[in-house]
Amino acid sequence: MRISRIYLPIETPDIDNTINIAGDKAHYIRNVLRLKVGFTLHFFTPNGNQYQAKVGHISKHQVELVDISLTEIQPKNSSLKTTLAQGISSSDRMDYSIQKAAELGCSRIIPFISDFCSQKIPVHKFEKKLNHWQAVAISACEQSGRSSVMEITPIIEFSPLVKEIDNGIYLDPTADHFLYNLPKSLQQAHTFFIGPEGGFSPEELDAFEKANYLGVQLGQRVLRTETVAPVIMGAMHALYGDFKPLVE
Repeated sequence: MRISRIYLPIETPDIDNTINIAGDKAHYIRNVLRLKVGFTLHFFTPNGNQYQAKVGHISKHQVELVDISLTEIQPKNSSLKTTLAQGISSSDRMDYSIQKAAELGCSRIIPFISDFCSQKIPVHKFEKKLNHWQAVAISACEQSGRSSVMEITPIIEFSPLVKEIDNGIYLDPTADHFLYNLPKSLQQAHTFFIGPEGGFSPEELDAFEKANYLGVQLGQRVLRTETVAPVIMGAMHALYGDFKPLVE
């Protein structure tokens, strides 16, 4: 039987005591996973450690975990250090990009506001939107076996972000370069800029060139913005990451 796996934001659990879980996570364990008393559960924490526990008690608003022990399960973290700077797209598309990037081992998502963003998020809703995106990322990390949670950074405007990032890579269907011949310095740690539904404006493409960013394309076909993140992650793992035997 498959053992359920969740993320708990506890730095160092006291394995000699019980853990009491309330709120949304308790609801998830009780009503979504439908775990019963005595069922085994795996969980991981912000420091990357993984634990095993049993459900000791379930009430209407709380779940108690007992028999907690540190496990030696091999974490399924990525060998690449990939940051995706994603132009904010419509809600479902943005959620899809974040979910698939997290499943495929992305380290960090930087949501940015650009000229052609279709979704204009009011400043007073930034925190709520970030919390939602982080929840999407956590759920994907739970499912995929990662022991690290993909970071979602605060929303930022395009111009200051370009000034902040060195050696960026931007996706452009007319670019001359491809992922398979990236400079060696960009093969293991990299930041990709992905445009929103409308792509990048001429002014933004000009800003990339002035910042000496590398433009790359993903073939002849024009992809939807939500397709780009999983394509990049899959291609980078096939070329430089762990889409190959760990021991050759």
